[in-house]
Amino acid sequence: MSDALRTAIVGCGPMARWHARTICALPEYALVALCDIDETHAQALSEAVGCGEVHTDYAQTLRAEHPDVVVVVTPCATHAALTIQAAEAGVRGVYCEKPMATCLGDGRAMVEACRAHGVALAVNHQRRMSPPILRMKSLIDAGAIGEVELHRGSCAGDLLSDATHLVDTIRFLNDDAPVTWVFGHLHREIGPEVARNPQSVQLASAGFRYGHAVETGAVGVFEFATGVRVELLCGDMRLMKRAYGDYEVFGSRGRLWRPGDGANPPLLIQDEQGGWRAVEGLPEKDGHDETARACYTQFAKMVTEGASHPLSGGSALLDLEIIMAIFESARLRAKLHLPLTQDRFPLDLMLSGSD
Repeated sequence: MSDALRTAIVGCGPMARWHARTICALPEYALVALCDIDETHAQALSEAVGCGEVHTDYAQTLRAEHPDVVVVVTPCATHAALTIQAAEAGVRGVYCEKPMATCLGDGRAMVEACRAHGVALAVNHQRRMSPPILRMKSLIDAGAIGEVELHRGSCAGDLLSDATHLVDTIRFLNDDAPVTWVFGHLHREIGPEVARNPQSVQLASAGFRYGHAVETGAVGVFEFATGVRVELLCGDMRLMKRAYGDYEVFGSRGRLWRPGDGANPPLLIQDEQGGWRAVEGLPEKDGHDETARACYTQFAKMVTEGASHPLSGGSALLDLEIIMAIFESARLRAKLHLPLTQDRFPLDLMLSGSD
């Protein structure tokens, strides 16, 4: 289509294939460029999807291809700089992988740069648009489990890269209500061989991942202004027998449970009728492709019509603030009331011994 949004993907690792397949399946987009500092990655993705000029220089990609949309699928620590560069280069929209940034200051700079240049910004917290989570929301709103009292989210991985999904989804299930206070604790254990050469292994278990430091395990607690409490369990503090992305909602008359990615059935309810039973009317799997198309279809409307988007940069910034507040609470050993004033990454401050 002549009016399709010219789209460039920067960062062509495994996750980029999810984005590329979705973009190529939608008439609103035309994938014109693939950029990666490793040319073999960009070339392999171009061959896999059958389109996209291959580039290794991001600035040159922006100059040569004049994309309307840039999709950022690079290591977390690079998201802010690449988003701001795209906004300043005149793109119309940036669709960024989660988490949006590795510190609150960078996240704020991303939102401000896109606002100043009239650029649509979305961050890929796609779970809030998935069928099981949408059904959870509708059941909560309908009072199926009574008055909600507590949410518990559990996942493997690290707080910043993985629990960002927990935070965003739970915010969605609570109508994105403001959070009043946050408390967190974490631990970080790495072997001596990694300590000698910390950048040699990019794994959560080694203390570094996606270009930033990570903890080994973390626990976070926060409360919405409505009084609903949230518990987050991450890394080796997660519920070990549960799958990735496990959500439970506790109400005054029952519970809802999404038993992790790929679970079948994908959503369970326990109410006044008795024990756990499957929620009917959902696909057997989470419907990742359907969710991806919904995210990108709405993003095209955000770019071309100024429509709102559930995955907006402003919403992602609130997720990031909660995550950073968990780190800062652990650093200060204190319960923190929002808004958070710490712009830097508290885990870096802990590791460096800075005040």
